[in-house]
Amino acid sequence: MAKKQKRRKGRKTKSAGRFGVRYGTRIRKAVVAIEERTHAAHNCPKCERGSVKRIGTGIWKCAKCGYTFSGGTYVPQTPLGLASQRALKRAVEKGTEIGIVSKETMEAEGELGE
Repeated sequence: MAKKQKRRKGRKTKSAGRFGVRYGTRIRKAVVAIEERTHAAHNCPKCERGSVKRIGTGIWKCAKCGYTFSGGTYVPQTPLGLASQRALKRAVEKGTEIGIVSKETMEAEGELGE
């Protein structure tokens, strides 16, 4: 009887090895890329620690400070979300420069994200 060949299992397939030969190579590679991004260490927007974990679809929680926030499905901060935050911050700064809203009022209401 022939000996079984010993090999390193999971080196190529990574987390998609559980699918075996099903679903096609491209889909399995996409699943691996998504899962690696999802399970990577992410920084908390409140305490800046790399301890954010995904609770559910789009819901993220910091294990250190307990801050729960919404984000993207696979990553806590999406590129579109970051762009909208920058635009909102610019609009608030522009509003305070021309005197529409005073900076003190914004800080008192806690709407200024600093």
